[in-house]
Amino acid sequence: MSHKLFVVADDLGLHKLINDGIIWGLKNGLIGGASLMANGKAFDDAIIKLKNIPNINTGIHINFVEEGSLVSGKVMPKNHRIFFVKYLLGFIKKEYIKKEAEVQIKKCIQAGIKPSFINGNQHLHLLPGIMNIILNLAVDYRIPYIRIVNEPINLTGGRLLRKFQLLFLNFLSARAKKKIKKTGLECNDFFVGFINAGNLAEKDIKLAENLAQKYPDKIIELGCHPGYENEDLRIRYRHWGNYNWQKELELLKIRNET
Repeated sequence: MSHKLFVVADDLGLHKLINDGIIWGLKNGLIGGASLMANGKAFDDAIIKLKNIPNINTGIHINFVEEGSLVSGKVMPKNHRIFFVKYLLGFIKKEYIKKEAEVQIKKCIQAGIKPSFINGNQHLHLLPGIMNIILNLAVDYRIPYIRIVNEPINLTGGRLLRKFQLLFLNFLSARAKKKIKKTGLECNDFFVGFINAGNLAEKDIKLAENLAQKYPDKIIELGCHPGYENEDLRIRYRHWGNYNWQKELELLKIRNET
């Protein structure tokens, strides 16, 4: 992977409208790669649409929340907060996490995807213990790149809880980066897209571009959630905090035109 700004769209496979937006972005060069959610309701739709794009940079978006488990068939924890608490208390075992992650990877590969990177929904792959599992699976399945979160932070202003979460993720990512490099795999050096996930703004894109310019020898990853949307989609995922898929797609169009 070349050392430049790497724009990655997450949640491919979650919904057909999101798929359509991401596929459009990939075809038109707005996005450098997309991470595929194996247990997303529109996974099959995503696979069909990806086949029309040659040499696409596709990764795997490991997911442990909200959708159906590919191992047990049961609905996963409602959100990442519930998962985090259950994991810390030992109610979610590492054996299950390994099985679920591996089944998701295998499903993507069996569908014809050759994954070039791996990341986690809500960045849960960075949690202690889970990172070791993901790292070993990446080696086993020859996935060369794992996302970390190292986003510049300013503690002034609003969204303090989100910023404290970012501090925690930045800390976990520093530890993960050492393990990833030691194993011979690659990861990004900086990440932009956590603080305003689902509501990416022009200032976030500018921050990522400035980092890429300042550190030309580093990998800068911009995480985004572009897509088309309708009322059904907004209602279904309103508990995510008012994601603006179409707005993000429009911002990426503007960036591509300038």
